[in-house]
Amino acid sequence: KFYVTRLLRIRKVTDEDMHHNFTCMLQADERTQIKIIKLKKGNTRDLPVRIFTTGMVLAVLLPCIAVAAVFVCVMFRVDLVLFYRNVCRRDDTAGDGKEYDAFVSYLKDCVSPTEEEREFALKILPMVLEENFGYKLCIFERDVSPGG
Repeated sequence: KFYVTRLLRIRKVTDEDMHHNFTCMLQADERTQIKIIKLKKGNTRDLPVRIFTTGMVLAVLLPCIAVAAVFVCVMFRVDLVLFYRNVCRRDDTAGDGKEYDAFVSYLKDCVSPTEEEREFALKILPMVLEENFGYKLCIFERDVSPGG
């Protein structure tokens, strides 16, 4: 026996096509087979527009939100860590046995009419990092004794 399968795709079916008979004929060697086919409606239903639209919006929106979240985490990772420490009252550096968290170095003999570097190193950094975030800074003029 020899079997052949062919798929017939009808691209557009109208209501009028449902009332007609279609004839399929197969010729092989000297034999001919004829089958009469009548189309009938299936149970296939499309998704409602509301569900389809919601799904498409979510499919576009969720990756955009994920990319934005990754971007924010990368750009503000230090701020996020400091925020986490502040909210959870948890500091992993507290029990590490180190006397200072950071050493502040600046060019103190630099002749600057505004003395911005000195003010930043001696006033602004300690105010923000020590008072607001609980870090312990080592500033040479303040914390290192002469000859030490």
